[in-house]
Amino acid sequence: MQKYFSEFTVEIIDNQFSKDNINYPKTAVIKFFNNNKLLSEEEFGYADSNYISKYIKENNELQLNYAYIENIDLEFLKAKVYSEKIILENFSAKNAFFHSPEKDINFSEILFEGKLIDFNSTYFICKTLNFSFSIFFAELNDFSNCFFKCDTVNFSKTSFSDGDVIFKNSVFSEGIKDFENIEFQEGKVIFVNVDFNSGDVLFTDTKFGNGPVSFKVADFGKGRIDFSRAQFGKDETNFEKVNFGNGDISFRSANFQNGKVNFTSAEFGNGKKSFINTDFGNGNVYFKNVNFGDGVTSFRLSNFGSGITDFHFCEFGNGNVQFDRCIFMNGGVNMKAVNFGTGKVSFDKTYFGDNNITLEGTVLKGNLLIKDSVFGKGEFNFSEADFKNCDVEINNVDFGIGKISFKQSTFNTLSLKGSQLDNYFNLQITSCKMLDLSDTVVKDILDINPPDFDPQIEAVDFSGMRLLGRIYIDWRRANLKELIYKQNSTIKSKEEQFRILKENYNVTGQYSYEDEAYVEFKRTEAIAHLKEDISKRPKLKIFSYINYAFKWLVFDKMGKFATDPLRVLSTMLLTYLLFTLLYIFMAKIGNVHIVSSLFAPNDPRILGPIGKAFYHSAITFLTIGYGDYYPDGISRWISSVEGFVGLFLMSYFTVAFVRKILR
Repeated sequence: MQKYFSEFTVEIIDNQFSKDNINYPKTAVIKFFNNNKLLSEEEFGYADSNYISKYIKENNELQLNYAYIENIDLEFLKAKVYSEKIILENFSAKNAFFHSPEKDINFSEILFEGKLIDFNSTYFICKTLNFSFSIFFAELNDFSNCFFKCDTVNFSKTSFSDGDVIFKNSVFSEGIKDFENIEFQEGKVIFVNVDFNSGDVLFTDTKFGNGPVSFKVADFGKGRIDFSRAQFGKDETNFEKVNFGNGDISFRSANFQNGKVNFTSAEFGNGKKSFINTDFGNGNVYFKNVNFGDGVTSFRLSNFGSGITDFHFCEFGNGNVQFDRCIFMNGGVNMKAVNFGTGKVSFDKTYFGDNNITLEGTVLKGNLLIKDSVFGKGEFNFSEADFKNCDVEINNVDFGIGKISFKQSTFNTLSLKGSQLDNYFNLQITSCKMLDLSDTVVKDILDINPPDFDPQIEAVDFSGMRLLGRIYIDWRRANLKELIYKQNSTIKSKEEQFRILKENYNVTGQYSYEDEAYVEFKRTEAIAHLKEDISKRPKLKIFSYINYAFKWLVFDKMGKFATDPLRVLSTMLLTYLLFTLLYIFMAKIGNVHIVSSLFAPNDPRILGPIGKAFYHSAITFLTIGYGDYYPDGISRWISSVEGFVGLFLMSYFTVAFVRKILR
């Protein structure tokens, strides 16, 4: 059978044609050409209207195997043979050639009955081939290996009984292929290896019954492919290795019931792909290794049941990918090593049920949005994802009670803003320019502390976090101080973040990190209070600055808010030396001396001026007060101040030292 040709010629000769006990009085010789080059030559029996009428009268059925039929017209059967309804029993036109250059080939509203309705390896050459509203009651309806060279092929509103319907290996020319509103029953529906060519292919509102449906390795050309509202049965539906061409593809509101749905290794073109509101039932759904091409791919409002949903190794192009408001039940969602292309991928208000969700090793150069979504008891695996060139927003998400892992993933920005983290959350990411954890609720462990590498995080935001659990993050390795100060946020926000970290390090027993976070918390708190005081009392801002300066000097610089006893000790030593130098200076410029109460001025045992200054400053600073030397004149006031400062700093040191030791 010659399926690919551009033109043909027909020659009717008077020689009798005989094959398989079928005899025709004449022979039709058909030559097939392509660009004027002869491809092949085939012979058929010539069946004109007289032959068809005579055959039906003699046999009460119609057999047209190996026949060439030109301008077939079966309307005469209504009146002459079958009254108002045309009924063809055991109709067979195997290896036939239907040619109608003048009018349409019309098999509409015919009742086909029998064990086998056979159009195997038949040619249909016409403007329109019409089987609409026909009814097939047969165990097998065979259209395999057919060639449809028609502008329109119309099977709309056809009804098939429980028998199998086979279009395997058939070829359609460019034009409309209309299979809308067909009703299949329990048999197989096979379109395996069909070449649909360019033009619209319509299966809208078709009911495929409960038998297996297969379009495996079928090839679609340019044009719209529409399976909208189609109903598939309880058996497997197979689109494996199908080439869907470059037109728009719609499975909108289709229903796959509970059978296996297989799109493995299918190829989509650059048109829109719509699976909006599709019900995939409770069977396994396989989109493994599918190339979705460019253009929007939408699974919005789709329902994936309790079976496995498998997208691993898929390739998406430049269009957006939408899973908004999808429902995934409890079978598991595998998106491992998916390349999402350069578009926006969204999971807005998606329900993931108790599935294990795997996006391990996924790649995206666009943006990812997971918003207002809900996870159940399953694990969410985002390990080793390559999102270094895109922004990932996972906002207001309830991650459920399953374990979550982002280990060794890379991001441009990663936002978990407003999400609820109820279980162990592995956030040991490799790199990220901005990590936004603001307004999150952490009820368990948030782990941002990889043991074997340093995370390259350029900015982080903990503001508004509700920390009911613990955060594991290394203050120094993550460079948290600089990351928080680099934020484009208010000083109040920075104060809150340092407070959260301070409380967290206290709970986790990392007291040195707690002290560092506490110091930055108190510093930002002081600045925040200064700004608040100035805004409330702008006319008295000089006093606000004085108050801030005093706190800065005494609380921060002298001892880092009692977190550094060595700093306090150094301050004590420096203060002691300053008062000593002051005593020496005053003794040189004025008649102000440190006087001995035990020895006369010329007694050789008396200390010199420098010795007096050091000794008196020490016993005054330490509040010992032996009484062997006492101040005279204005130095009495200076000594009083030194005694107070010494008492304060000793107490300050005691607090800082004990705080360090006890922890």
